[in-house]
Amino acid sequence: MDAFSKSDPMCVLQLNSSGPHWYEIGRTEKIQNCLNPKFSKSIVLDYYFETVQKLRFEVYDIDSENCTPEEADFLGQFECTLGQIVSSKKLTKPLVKRDKTPAGKGTITICAEERNDNRVVALEVAARSLDKKDFFGKSDPFLEFYKQTETGWQLAHRTEVVKYNLNPIWKPFRIPMQSLCDGDVEKSIKIDCYDHNNSGSHDFIGSFLTSLCQIQQACQSYAAEFECINSKKKQKKKGYKNSGIIIIKQCKIVKEYTFLDYIMGGCQINFTIAIDFTGSNGNPSLPTSLHYINPQGYNEYLAAIWAVGNVIQDYDSDKMFPAFGFGAQLPPTWQVSHEFPINFNASNPFCAGIEGVIFAYQQCLPQVKLYGPTNFSPIINHVAHFGREALQQQTASQYFVLLIITDGVITDMDQTRNAIVNASRLPMSIIIVGVGAADFSAMEFLDGDDGVLRSATGEAAMRDIVQFVPFRQFQNGPQEALAQSVLAEVPGQVAGFFNTMKLSPPHSNDPPSDLLASAPPRTWLPSVELTVSCENLLDFDIGSKSDPLCVLLMCNSDSQWYEMGRTEKVQNCLSPKFAKKFVIDYYFEMVQKLKFGIYDIDNKTVDLNDDDFLGELECTLGQVVSSRKLTRPLALKNKKPAGNGTITISAEEIKDNRVAFFEMEARKLDNKDFFGKSDPYLELYKQTETGWQLAHRTEVVKNNLNPTWRPFRVHLQSLCGGDVEKPIKVECYDYDDDGSHDLIGSFETTMKRLQEASRTSPAEFECVNSKKKQKKKGYKNSGVVSVKHCEVVKEFTFLDYIMGGCQINFTVAVDFTGSNGDPRSPQSLHYISPQGVNEYLSAIWSVGNVVQDYDSDKMFPAFGFGAQIPPTWQVSHEFPLNFNPSNPFCAGVEGVVQAYRACLPQVKLYGPTNFSPIINHVACFAKQAIQQTTASQYFVLLIITDGVITDMDQTRNAIVNASRLPMSIIIVGVGAADFSAMEFLDGDDGRLRSLAGEAAMRDIVQFVPFRDFQNAPSQALAQSVLAELPQQAPREALAKSVLAEVPAQLVDFFCTMELKPPNPSPAPAETPAMP
Repeated sequence: MDAFSKSDPMCVLQLNSSGPHWYEIGRTEKIQNCLNPKFSKSIVLDYYFETVQKLRFEVYDIDSENCTPEEADFLGQFECTLGQIVSSKKLTKPLVKRDKTPAGKGTITICAEERNDNRVVALEVAARSLDKKDFFGKSDPFLEFYKQTETGWQLAHRTEVVKYNLNPIWKPFRIPMQSLCDGDVEKSIKIDCYDHNNSGSHDFIGSFLTSLCQIQQACQSYAAEFECINSKKKQKKKGYKNSGIIIIKQCKIVKEYTFLDYIMGGCQINFTIAIDFTGSNGNPSLPTSLHYINPQGYNEYLAAIWAVGNVIQDYDSDKMFPAFGFGAQLPPTWQVSHEFPINFNASNPFCAGIEGVIFAYQQCLPQVKLYGPTNFSPIINHVAHFGREALQQQTASQYFVLLIITDGVITDMDQTRNAIVNASRLPMSIIIVGVGAADFSAMEFLDGDDGVLRSATGEAAMRDIVQFVPFRQFQNGPQEALAQSVLAEVPGQVAGFFNTMKLSPPHSNDPPSDLLASAPPRTWLPSVELTVSCENLLDFDIGSKSDPLCVLLMCNSDSQWYEMGRTEKVQNCLSPKFAKKFVIDYYFEMVQKLKFGIYDIDNKTVDLNDDDFLGELECTLGQVVSSRKLTRPLALKNKKPAGNGTITISAEEIKDNRVAFFEMEARKLDNKDFFGKSDPYLELYKQTETGWQLAHRTEVVKNNLNPTWRPFRVHLQSLCGGDVEKPIKVECYDYDDDGSHDLIGSFETTMKRLQEASRTSPAEFECVNSKKKQKKKGYKNSGVVSVKHCEVVKEFTFLDYIMGGCQINFTVAVDFTGSNGDPRSPQSLHYISPQGVNEYLSAIWSVGNVVQDYDSDKMFPAFGFGAQIPPTWQVSHEFPLNFNPSNPFCAGVEGVVQAYRACLPQVKLYGPTNFSPIINHVACFAKQAIQQTTASQYFVLLIITDGVITDMDQTRNAIVNASRLPMSIIIVGVGAADFSAMEFLDGDDGRLRSLAGEAAMRDIVQFVPFRDFQNAPSQALAQSVLAELPQQAPREALAKSVLAEVPAQLVDFFCTMELKPPNPSPAPAETPAMP
């Protein structure tokens, strides 16, 4: 699109999860003068198998530093789903214009990789004697680091350009280990060196291949040096040695396959549909029938097919789905069939896509007679036949998902149980959607969430493969909710089965081995694991105690609560410790509202409305992580106390995806029962700062003093925080139906000791009951627990600092200059509307509402600048809104708002617009905080302003000085002014310098114009401005925008200064990954 040069492309990614609205989730860098760009900046997405995540990649020609996509030339776009990308691994498609016509010959290639390793590699690199590629002057060198993938070399990182230098030293930088080498230190890395040209035709200087292992070994004693070779020059020039030397001065630093490893490695999800055509559905021609298709073309069967099939179809390359019916009489003989293709083609029951399934169903319906009985086993055995054939292959090439949609009670329960138990040993999952208002207790029995399903002869299923959901729970909600519910367990079932069978993806490299890490990990998109326990719950049961279960709800942006998950049910217990965790993606820049509900479960239905409510707690995820361990009283629905009941929520960041695989047994356990033998089970505990935390509970082995427990897996993070030297406690109990389980004994060990176990030489531990040992002379032990098999990095993250006691101190500065207009006039930016809002208030609310969870006393200093203040009416550039210089603090965000409202009529708006006084004011306190030896405090200054800065030179100096302090600055521009000066201070496009030329140590300023979020939810603004803080420490949209950089800013500062959290968790030692 450019007249005298090439386009300067940038890619913007938009996401649509539901509804018509698209929203931006990331941008690449701009690449100058290039029609075939390779963007080095990756965009990270949370992936949900059970959701259709629509993506739109938009490519723009950016002609200036301040050019926005709206102002830029549009080069083309491509729409797809995240499922299509991950199932293809590498997707190349033509770009189209907005009118869907081709965008010339432009194409886009998208490569997907799972970020399942959160380590980073910290590098310091220099070079000497590089070739001179320019006629006038010296080369302007930069480096590109490439990762080797199955689809070729993939750009992982590009350094800055060092101008006019043949012996450059690049600024220290970091590359996520996953991006550089997939966590495999032996994997080849390619490093290319180029001479930068403004035309975009950069000259190749040379390159070399190496690996992280090789670099680390070389760096142990000296800097690692590599010859930079230009292969073309080597071929042509006799006596050629090299084109320079690259010097790596510093390089600091398992894999169990995940679901995405299998999908991206070529595993196909084969989707089969089975529809209930029994007579209990009713005559399809009558509106009362479940098969009746209404004038809108809808019934519950169609809704279930669409909801589930729409997600799964992205994972089947040919999108040909076999679809069957059961329980109908078929023409011409009118015999009952329990397994007939709905297209009546027995040799080819496949339908083309979900649309083909719908068409076949609609054509089949009037041709059959609904009859009975309701038999599931034939269709389960049909799919199992193909699962058995797939298992004969040596790789995890195929997995089968059977969707059964039914209205009633199963007739062949014994045969169905047998079929499911057999299928549990095959690559297969079964989803059952119950339509209508029938009693579905039989379906819930097959869904083995509360125990192991057994065949009619007592044979146990190898794993739980059935997921049942009643459609009526989703009748009034979006179809996406049904899909999310029924498909949520499939990824775990896929990965669990193939890992158990030790089957690799069809196209995969070997799992990366682990290495002693000399650089700690960083988590950019952290997940938090929540552990829940309760005490003194209400007891509604007669003759026993409550059987509590905890359900977690989260509030979305539409103020609707939706279920995130449930713990297990703990029988007969008023002070339960739940073993099942909740894992939540954590966003600093958002207020994530949570509700924990406790119920007494006395039946097998999934509906909680028929269970006794024991109490609930509402809080935010920010409150939980900033407390690390939060204990609060439970309340009833009417907000009254739920007796003396309390709930405790412990939070830990998930930073390690390794798991430990155990095979354990015991012998000669104490008999704790008068009649019969003990019913033993094990509990494995992780040691935390707040005490022992339950990590895993085995099943109960009935009536056995020499039990063998089924093999099980525990996430290494849950068990020992990834530290193999960390103590683990194992307790053995005798199970009692009344919930008063008897302690048999316990022992402590470590993962390092457990890993010494082998099937030929088990690791054995005496199970000791300390009370019994004190009382009984000559006591040895209460049995021996034998571990037959056990197979089997810290840079502090933002959550490490927050959960380790770091406080975020929030200061507000409000612009009271005359350019805002008379506050009494509706045209003024300070005018408070009849609804009680203006842009200043919206910015205060949106940002403060997020940040307040991270300040323990919630007392916020608030200042104004640019006004004449009473009684002297002198202009002040730093006055407290409450007019109390000795105590400028306001109680919470509400206090700041009240102080602003009270201050506004008491001052005279004047000028000029000076930022430096308030920046220096906050910097004074940050300077005091840095004198401490730990990362105890971080300061966030929010400046809300309407215009051009008057003291630009002093402001630049103040910001450069503040960049060396624990401090971030957020500027929200209100009104329609020219904010180019603010964008200059936001150093995203280059390093800010003081008037004297001194460079800022880091980018600490985030600027956002309020007008970009005027019609958006307030949370988006906060997300934008706060996102950098962990690297430093309308309203939702504003909050997202302004706060998005804060976490990164916080972490970067404290890591650079080598400051630890005030109360850090011990940094885990890294060990070899499990085989």
